[in-house]
Amino acid sequence: MLFPGDWVEVLPAVEIRSTLDADSTLEALPFMPEMLAYCGRVFQVQVRADRTCVRALPPGEPEPIRALRDCVVLAGLRCDGGAHGGCQLGCMLFWKERWLRKVEGPSPAGTPAPPASPFALPSSRGADPAVFFCQGTDLGRATRRGHSKWSPIGYLNLVRAGTFTVPGVIRMLHYAGVHKVELTLLTRLPFLQTTRDRMPEPLGLRPGEWVEVKSMKEVLRTLDARGCLKGLAFSNDMYGFCGQRLQVLSRVETILAEETGRLRTVQDTVTLAGTTCRKYMGCARQMPLLWREAWLKRVASPFP
Repeated sequence: MLFPGDWVEVLPAVEIRSTLDADSTLEALPFMPEMLAYCGRVFQVQVRADRTCVRALPPGEPEPIRALRDCVVLAGLRCDGGAHGGCQLGCMLFWKERWLRKVEGPSPAGTPAPPASPFALPSSRGADPAVFFCQGTDLGRATRRGHSKWSPIGYLNLVRAGTFTVPGVIRMLHYAGVHKVELTLLTRLPFLQTTRDRMPEPLGLRPGEWVEVKSMKEVLRTLDARGCLKGLAFSNDMYGFCGQRLQVLSRVETILAEETGRLRTVQDTVTLAGTTCRKYMGCARQMPLLWREAWLKRVASPFP
């Protein structure tokens, strides 16, 4: 069993292929084409992936936080979307422990690069090549119902696995609770409620520019009854960034909808440096947060 801080070598591509079924999956989790480039290289385990949020839930399953088995996330390894139509979601990659070999430490400097994979892997199934599959689309099949998100046993297991420390669990629950209360007050108390603003003009932000995330009250004026702006949710994790000054990391124009496997075009949306999901309820996905420009205002660089 692997733990955060362990060093591992990704097995050669041929060895990994021997673990996969006809759908290029192990226990229904795909090994994706974007992962082949890491075969034969050494990385550090960042977190055990015992819990994850699932967007494409199985029919009748109400709980989006589900359990994975024998999986880890390796530090810094995100999907670049190269085999999936240029998807820019930047998902962390899940690695089955059977695809890894524990080693003593990082590779020494000057170690030759491993050879390229001798084979290719598919990224679509069926007759329509425009319908992709990936770890995100298949998480509903690759996971199972786990402990309730409020179960003490579930959090005890996360502490044992090194996902959280005890103070970390307390901070996470406190953070989630405080912002839930703030959001409830702003949306339900009549004297605090606000009407929706007319949408501001797009900012046309570029990588490297600096922005300030608008206040919670300003953001709420842009959201519909589902907490979304043009279908994109302003999630609980995002409220903690209100008022902060952050740098634009990239523009986002293409994403893969996990519910359908089809590419979607996105407008007026960016990612910001240092903003990812904060392991809410133990989720290991650490997804980059997507920001509508309407939630941001351009500011000068804090550096001369």
